[in-house]
Amino acid sequence: MTANAAVEPVTLDLIVFLNVRTWIGQTQSGELYPALMLTYPAQRAEGVDPGVVEHTMRRVAVSLGGAPAGSPVPEVGVRLGVRGAEALMWFPGCSYALKIARPPWVRALESCGRALLEVGLDELSTVASVAEVDEYRESQYGLGRMHLALADVGRRPLELRVGGAES
Repeated sequence: MTANAAVEPVTLDLIVFLNVRTWIGQTQSGELYPALMLTYPAQRAEGVDPGVVEHTMRRVAVSLGGAPAGSPVPEVGVRLGVRGAEALMWFPGCSYALKIARPPWVRALESCGRALLEVGLDELSTVASVAEVDEYRESQYGLGRMHLALADVGRRPLELRVGGAES
């Protein structure tokens, strides 16, 4: 990770740019949990420098308090809120939130009170199939290139205003 990754706040431009995937997973004990994965969208034409992709996504992971897969998953406190059929995810130091408008996922989030956040450090196509996403996740986990955090649902921090991107 570059030294600047820890101090650069996530911006509205980055929030809008992120590739967002949600699903409802199941623990080994059978409990359902909402999961949200953020990735860098793969470019259709010329590729982006992998160093730029990694730096950008480490910045997101650091902002959310994520740790590499394989280490204990940090509990990062309130990062999510529910407002009707939408959820908002906040990034420290940013005045905007990522809006997630996927009602079944939002209901699961509200029921569980927390979600697993995943941040992949490599590109993933915005049109990747379920099988391709599963392969990406498995690869990222195996290479230590997936960062994880457990985020709670609560009231939005006072220094933030609602706005931002819709996933």
